[in-house]
Amino acid sequence: MPISPESPVFSVTELTARIKQMLEQGFAHIEVSGEVSRLTRPASGHLYFTIKDSHAAISAVVWRSAALRLKTLPEEGGEFIFSGHLSVYEPRGSYQLVVTQVKTAGAGRLAAEFEKRKQEYAARGWFDTDRKLSPPQFPKHIGIVTSPTAAAFEDVKKVLATRPAWLQMTLSPCLVQGSSAPPTIANAIARLTSMASPPDLILLVRGGGSIEDTWCFNDELVVNAVVECPIPIISGIGHEIDTTLADFAADLRAATPSNAAEIACPSRDELRERLPRLASLAGLLSQRLSRSRRDLESMRRRERSAWQRNMDTRHHAGERMRSRLSHVAYHSVHRLRSPLRTIEKRLAPLQPGERLQQQRRDWSNLNIKLRQSLQDILRQQKLRLDRHLREMMLETRRIEQKRHRFELLCGKLTELDPTGVLRRGYSMSFAADGKLITSTSDLAAGDTLHVQFHDGSAETKVKSVKRIKP
Repeated sequence: MPISPESPVFSVTELTARIKQMLEQGFAHIEVSGEVSRLTRPASGHLYFTIKDSHAAISAVVWRSAALRLKTLPEEGGEFIFSGHLSVYEPRGSYQLVVTQVKTAGAGRLAAEFEKRKQEYAARGWFDTDRKLSPPQFPKHIGIVTSPTAAAFEDVKKVLATRPAWLQMTLSPCLVQGSSAPPTIANAIARLTSMASPPDLILLVRGGGSIEDTWCFNDELVVNAVVECPIPIISGIGHEIDTTLADFAADLRAATPSNAAEIACPSRDELRERLPRLASLAGLLSQRLSRSRRDLESMRRRERSAWQRNMDTRHHAGERMRSRLSHVAYHSVHRLRSPLRTIEKRLAPLQPGERLQQQRRDWSNLNIKLRQSLQDILRQQKLRLDRHLREMMLETRRIEQKRHRFELLCGKLTELDPTGVLRRGYSMSFAADGKLITSTSDLAAGDTLHVQFHDGSAETKVKSVKRIKP
């Protein structure tokens, strides 16, 4: 296209400056996803690389000041999302992406999934504070759920080595990264809870990493295992800024694995500071012991004196009571003796002994008749019970015969059930009008058939009919 006389003529510098202005203003903040290629790390601390996909590539740079602040550094061949702005390098007339932030590919998706799961688990009540358990102040046995080769396990062991000698540690190993980790973490927690002598406290720990590295602690299987665990759990996953859904479900969250171990049990030095000095404690105990001995001796003296006074009082009261009773008994016997003699004189003619013997004989006869009557009643009841038992046995045999006949009829009914035949690989064919096809004489080419199988049906069309002559 020819240039019109009115079109301005730019120098290369002017044109490049115009392009620089348009690009840098129009793309002041953009995000680009792609694969890192040709990554170089010169001594200056800057990072130079190319971002590419299957059809295009663009140069990129991370200045040293920005590289020091990045949580995730680009790696050769890695997939990332780069945030930054476009800049034009005027001496060469080339443009590049100045990167200020790097996220692994899928980090945005994982963040959205994290929030979704967080809301879902919170709605289930898994993060409620009223269901959380209080860790014991002085645990004797601590279970550790982590990888035996992880740095977090070494950090926890170093901290717990400064704790009291009574403390027992049990490692329940598991994976702490990758898609295979969640079931191993849940099983590790279950192993600790099912021990004959389970721990008082469980530490769920892992070192720091990206959201992908710690994603297994957001899995529903792991979070549910933490919620259902009957033993208090302290989580120490990643660094202070790292947060997982297992942290929200845990009974207590620590900033790091080491911090989890520090919270779990006080150190020896801390326990010493809590205890009073032994010398002052011994003096205090000695004073209290001496005071208790004096009080005890005084109580014993008062008790002996009170006991003696009580015994003297009882002795004098007993003597007075005995004398009074003897006097009353003497006069009572004297008063009753005269009426008794009068009664004896009246009873002598009536022979009460003979009457008493007759009453005894009457009672003995009544007793014999009562026993005989009871034996007759029991004999009749036994005969009636035997008759009922025989009738029950006959009825039982009739029921058994009917049950046997019922089972035979059920077996015959099962044999006649067409679905049983269909399960053995047979099928039934029906014409369009619902008639069962039993012979090729009922078929013609082009007919539509409804074929019934044991687990469903199908529609088919007859292409040809071959008849076998009898």
